[in-house]
Amino acid sequence: MSLDYARLAYWLPTRSPDFLGIGAPRSATTWLYQWLSLHPEICLSKRKEVHFLNIPEGKGTYVYGPDFGHFIQRPYDLNDPHHWRWYRSLFGKCGSKVSGEITPVYSVLDADRIAVVKEHLPDLKLIYIMRNPIARAWSGVRKELWWRFHMHPHEVSSPDALMRMAMRPFVLSCGNYADAITRWETHYPDRILYLFYDDIMVDAQDVLRGVCDFLHVDRGPLETAGGHSERVNDVPTDDIPPAVRSALAAYYAPQLPFLEQKFGRSFAHWI
Repeated sequence: MSLDYARLAYWLPTRSPDFLGIGAPRSATTWLYQWLSLHPEICLSKRKEVHFLNIPEGKGTYVYGPDFGHFIQRPYDLNDPHHWRWYRSLFGKCGSKVSGEITPVYSVLDADRIAVVKEHLPDLKLIYIMRNPIARAWSGVRKELWWRFHMHPHEVSSPDALMRMAMRPFVLSCGNYADAITRWETHYPDRILYLFYDDIMVDAQDVLRGVCDFLHVDRGPLETAGGHSERVNDVPTDDIPPAVRSALAAYYAPQLPFLEQKFGRSFAHWI
C-alpha cells in the first residue's frame, strides 16, 4: 500500500504493533518470522522487514534477496502523522491478535531515533536475537556475494576486498550488541526478550516456547508443529579467511565483558 493512498484512505483500520523483532541481521530472524506467522494468535506484517523506522526521509536502502534485490527509495518521515498512519494500517487487519513485524536492522537505530519510536510506540515489546558477531558478519558477506553476484568468497580475486566487506561500519555495527542493548534499554527497560542463535541451534522448540510466553500467546500451536530447527534463508558455506577473523575478533572482543555480566554466560567461544 502506498503512502499517498494511506494519506487519503481514512477509512482504513489502524493499530500499533505490539512487538518488534529488532535484530540482529543473519541471526535466524527469518526463521522466527516464519514460525510466528504460523501462530493463530499472532498477526505479522505481510512482508518481513518493513524498514519503516530505520529509513530517514530522503534516504533509501538496498534489500537483497530473491524476492527483492533492488534499491527501494522510501521517504519515511517519523515526524509525519500520515506516515505513521500508513505504518499502523499494516496492522489494522490484526484485530485482537498480537501484532508485530521483524526488521533486523532496527537494532542499529541511533538513540535519537529510538526516542521517537518510544514516543509513538510506548508499549512495545522487543525481540532481539544475537549471534556470534564474527559468524554473523561473515554470513552477511557470503549472503551479499551470493545474492548480488552469485559468487562464493573463495572466488573473489582480492582478499582485501573480503576484508573491506566484513569491516564496513554498518556490518560492524550490526554485531555491536553492547551498544545496541544500551540504546534500546534506555527507552524500553524490561521489555526486551534476548535470544541467542546458539540456543536456537540446540533446541529451537524451547526458544519458541519462550517467545510465546513473552508475547502471552498459547504455546500449543507451535508445540505440535515439527521442523523447528530447519534452516531458512541460508547461503552457501565458505571458510572465513584467518585475517578477516582476526580483524573481527579484535573489534568485538571489548564488548564480551559487558555481555557476560549482563547474561551470566560465557561468550569466549565467540572470539
